Amino acid sequence: MATDLPDKLWLAELWQEHKERLLKLLTLRMPPVLLRRMSPEDLLQETYLACGARMNFLTAEPEVPVYVKLRRIALQTLTDRERYHLGAGKRDAMKENTPDADEQTDGAMDAWAGFADSISSPRSHIEKLERRALIRRLLQEMPEMDREILQLRHFEEMSNRECAAALGIAEKAASIRYVRALKRFREALVGSGLFC
Repeated sequence: MATDLPDKLWLAELWQEHKERLLKLLTLRMPPVLLRRMSPEDLLQETYLACGARMNFLTAEPEVPVYVKLRRIALQTLTDRERYHLGAGKRDAMKENTPDADEQTDGAMDAWAGFADSISSPRSHIEKLERRALIRRLLQEMPEMDREILQLRHFEEMSNRECAAALGIAEKAASIRYVRALKRFREALVGSGLFC
């Protein structure tokens, strides 16, 4: 970390390095109901402002990867925006017009379906909706920690060190958890009969 640079310049450089990863994170994590009120890019801007107000947090504990700190601020900003928009006594976001569920782009589900395709080869051509339904069912059956470690590694593209810091566990434990989760997910896909 370059402590000789003024805080704003340091944050701007840091932001340029990590903003694409943060945008991907927010796009993946934003609930569809919040997307009715704001875009991931809007939330990314609010995250930048929150980072500027939390410079002490970003510069503390240099052993923790800085992306993990930025990610934490981004997720806290997401939670704050959800509370503001969905918990406020304003127009009900649940009643706002939205396209049919089938027409909506479900970024998280697309990511999971792509991940399933990358670790297995389809035996036969299946419809996109059938694959989504299968993945959705398998995800509901997976333990939360398995889903989380796979999501961190594959969708957020976090390193093993970053995953360990984000989960508050040792690097070796994060590595073992990842390998086991990947094996269980692959076995669930194969057991479904639609992937081999």
